[in-house]
Amino acid sequence: MDIFSATSKQVETTTAPKVQNAPEVRQVETPVQTTKSARENKQNEEEIKKELSHTVEQLNQQMDALDTNVKFGFNDKIDAMFVNVMERSTGKMIRKIPTEEAMSLAEKMKEIVGMIFDKKG
Repeated sequence: MDIFSATSKQVETTTAPKVQNAPEVRQVETPVQTTKSARENKQNEEEIKKELSHTVEQLNQQMDALDTNVKFGFNDKIDAMFVNVMERSTGKMIRKIPTEEAMSLAEKMKEIVGMIFDKKG
């Protein structure tokens, strides 16, 4: 055995890096996958809005059956429910939860966030 082959084997074994944990590999989404998931998200949002509107109708029917002065509603602009407490005899609104001002503020904030994070711009 010559000296060169003995030393090269020793160098290979001592300098070879040891891999303990392989790094996680994440698959990159293609534009088609991104578009497909965006469509699925939009469909899910539409289904949720329909379910919420249906729930609001059911709640109002139950409140009418209980002869209460509470009405539920759904604001499409901010995708949120609200509650109106009315005076039964006069029909005057006692309280709205959240208030008109809060819903208006939420609508404006949603619009501003949409402008800031607009993907097309």
